[in-house]
Amino acid sequence: MTRWGVLSDIHGNLPALERALAGLRARGAERIAVLGDNLGRGDSDGCVALIREVADVSVVGNRDLDWQDRVGDEARAYVLALPRQSQADGIAFAHGDARLTRELSTADIRGGFPRARAWLAARGCQVWIFGHSHNARVWRIGPADKPPSLLFDVVRDGLPATVSLMDASEIGVAWAINAGSVGLPFPGKGPASALLYDSAAGLVEVFAV
Repeated sequence: MTRWGVLSDIHGNLPALERALAGLRARGAERIAVLGDNLGRGDSDGCVALIREVADVSVVGNRDLDWQDRVGDEARAYVLALPRQSQADGIAFAHGDARLTRELSTADIRGGFPRARAWLAARGCQVWIFGHSHNARVWRIGPADKPPSLLFDVVRDGLPATVSLMDASEIGVAWAINAGSVGLPFPGKGPASALLYDSAAGLVEVFAV
């Protein structure tokens, strides 16, 4: 069980990445997961160099593929070698773009996470953490005959926020967690954010970057 620092959608914003990492260190993060879209306007090569130093888990995002020809050779090789999803500590990590991971996609939100629910259950994962939509939110996904519960929405609830996943060993229940965007917040979707997930305590802390 680990205190995971999670970053997504950095989009080349090196100062925001550095602030996010400082915030995670201050909160006692033990491992770092980066959920893609490292590249974008700004210092993409600098962001990749820092991510390579600190990330224990790293997955590719759609913008990394779109921008691969706008960065240096080392950054390009790094992002192109990244997996589309990763699993550790009972957590599934993915960017959230349906073109990369059809089952673990923000497109599954509207329908109530049917694909994600089945995928997680088949692999014994109870927590899926992702980005892509730039909107930090937390859902409880129960049995297939019940709709998911939106426990936290950054636009509705503000930051900082701590969300309890209650009993993380509860059978038949999973959680979907969107980390928001470190480096490119979208208008109307809340401020730039990062999160700490304590897998032992079942707590999610979302904070502004």
